[in-house]
This record gives sequence, C-alpha cells and structure tokens, in this order.
Amino acid sequence: MFKSLKTIACLKAFRGSIASLIGISLLYLNLKPHDEVWADHPLLVKLAANDPFFQIIINFFASLTGDQLISIAFLALILGILRFVEASGIWLNKNWAHWIAVSTGFIYIPFEVYELISRFNWTIAAILVVNTLIVLILLYVLYLNKNSIRKRSISEELGSA
Repeated sequence: MFKSLKTIACLKAFRGSIASLIGISLLYLNLKPHDEVWADHPLLVKLAANDPFFQIIINFFASLTGDQLISIAFLALILGILRFVEASGIWLNKNWAHWIAVSTGFIYIPFEVYELISRFNWTIAAILVVNTLIVLILLYVLYLNKNSIRKRSISEELGSA
C-alpha cells in the first residue's frame, strides 16, 4: 500500500512542478515584451508556426493584460505550492492530505466523464482511469486508517479497565 501512496505523492509533486513552471513562465512573459520573447526562443517560433493548438495558446496569452497575466501566474504558483504540500502529506500518510486529494479528484471526475462522452479520446480515458484509481486507493487508505484508530481506541479502553 505504501508504494501506491509514494507513487501518488510523486504524481502530485510532478503536477505541482508543472503548475509552478507555468507560473514562473507567465511571470517571465510579463516581464519581457512579446517580440523579445520570440527573439530569445526560436523554438517557440517553430512551434507556433507548425502547431495550431500552440498558436491558440499564444494568442490567448497575448490578449491578456499585464495584471491578468500576473494574476494567472500567481494562481499557478499557489496551485503548485498546494500540490507540493498535498504530495508531502500523502508521502507521510497524513489523513488531511488524503482528504484533500480525494476531494480534488472527485472534482475532476465529472469533467473528465463529460469530455469522454462528448469526444472519445484514449488520453482522456487514461486520465479518467488514473484519477479514479487514485481516489479509490486514497479512500481505501482512509478506511484502513480509520479502522486502525478505532482498534487502538478499543484496545486502550480495554487496557485501562
């Protein structure tokens, strides 16, 4: 069971790293004029020219004001920090972290199901399966922890009698 908790914690830490990296990148984008960003990174120019999805993202961020970009950057950084805290709590087998992970996992499931129904995609299906497994594993761990606390409480009551 502990290996699965460690794996879940690593996945949460990885997601925290991605969110933090996005936040830092957005702060970097805000500090430099857009033409300088393109000049510094010719790979971005190639991606924007060849990938329509990347072009949509670039156009979206280019339409934001500086304050909006900073707000999104700080939200991404806060999300990254929260993911790191959640990951460390799961790694240490803390019930509060399990509850946070279960709650956030349940929030994602309806959206993932909707996406899967509206347009089937194996990637979305895999994300849904992994997210559901994480939620089920953490619910099972919470159940085991609750039973172990109950058994300790009963044995302490019997020991003091």
